[in-house]
Amino acid sequence: MAMKFKLVTRKNMGPDQKEVPEKVYAQMVCGDLVPFEEFVEEVADSSGVGSAGVKAVIDRTVVVLVRHMQHGRRVHVGDLGHFRYNFGSEGVVEEEKFATTMIREPKVRFFPGKALRVAKSRTNFEKVSQDDKGINDPGKDDDDDRPVIE
Repeated sequence: MAMKFKLVTRKNMGPDQKEVPEKVYAQMVCGDLVPFEEFVEEVADSSGVGSAGVKAVIDRTVVVLVRHMQHGRRVHVGDLGHFRYNFGSEGVVEEEKFATTMIREPKVRFFPGKALRVAKSRTNFEKVSQDDKGINDPGKDDDDDRPVIE
């Protein structure tokens, strides 16, 4: 199955923005959301473990993951990949002027394991037209992490 995308016009932020003020970019069209309960049931059905057991393991995994990451550790989660925090800060000229309040809120970084990296590299794409059902409406949340420029 191919990942769907639509084409959108956005402001050109590149070095040629004076000559070409706008460009057309691909934007992913998200499919349906798989609810957590459905995900847990599917894992349970294919693993021989009950759904309550799967949910308990996932819930506990989050608790342990958070605990280790809050101590600055990278956490390897088998074939899934590994997680770590990443942060930045404001800069100062002199070290004595630095305060921990200048550190920005950490972000969670995820580095996929081999199976996810291979699957990602084998992704196919399919353009959808504006008339297709399931396409994100321009005025709605597109799950796009880039700022919308109007």
